[in-house]
Amino acid sequence: MRSISSRISVMSGEGALSVFARAKELEAQGRSIIHLELGEPDFHPGASVIESAQKALAAGKDRYCAVNGLPALKQEIAAYLDRTRNIKVAAENVVVAPGCKLSLFQSMMALLEPGDEVLYPDPGFPGYASISLGLGAVPVPFTLSARNQLQPDLAEVAAKITPRTRMLLTNSPGNPTGTVYTDAVTCGYCRTRSTPASSTATSIFRCCATPEWPSAR
Repeated sequence: MRSISSRISVMSGEGALSVFARAKELEAQGRSIIHLELGEPDFHPGASVIESAQKALAAGKDRYCAVNGLPALKQEIAAYLDRTRNIKVAAENVVVAPGCKLSLFQSMMALLEPGDEVLYPDPGFPGYASISLGLGAVPVPFTLSARNQLQPDLAEVAAKITPRTRMLLTNSPGNPTGTVYTDAVTCGYCRTRSTPASSTATSIFRCCATPEWPSAR
């Protein structure tokens, strides 16, 4: 039997999902489980969302759509970015994917070559290092420590940038820390990227913010 590909063999799973699967098994046996493994909301979609989904299904909107997202949705996302963050982007440059994991994978697959270095926060989402390895890139962690309130140390980030650095990953609010990066840190990322040593680096910012936060404007 042919062995599994080298790309997959170097990738790791997400421990939280393994714990979740075991917890569901125990629940099926009648055990009472308090779930602390996955970062899921403690609420369900609002009535208007459910009603809209029902109307769409009743109207036969259950077929393939454009692979990069519904045009109307892309236009609304572009308008939202302009309205809430003063970021102007054309709708045709917006790509919609079913979840952040696939978005992250597709972005990294599009930008990384074997041997490229990827700077990522540690502790952080397990996929950062796993996807990098699967694409033949080199994951390079930078530490989020309690002494720094779990904020990135910009001096450490800058010191780890090399001519092979291709991508700088940042995550705010952080997974799993929940830390929201300060405006000083966010601006510092941009200044770090503009240094000669990192002029070829590409930053992928995975941000979940509301208009009320200063960094979202």
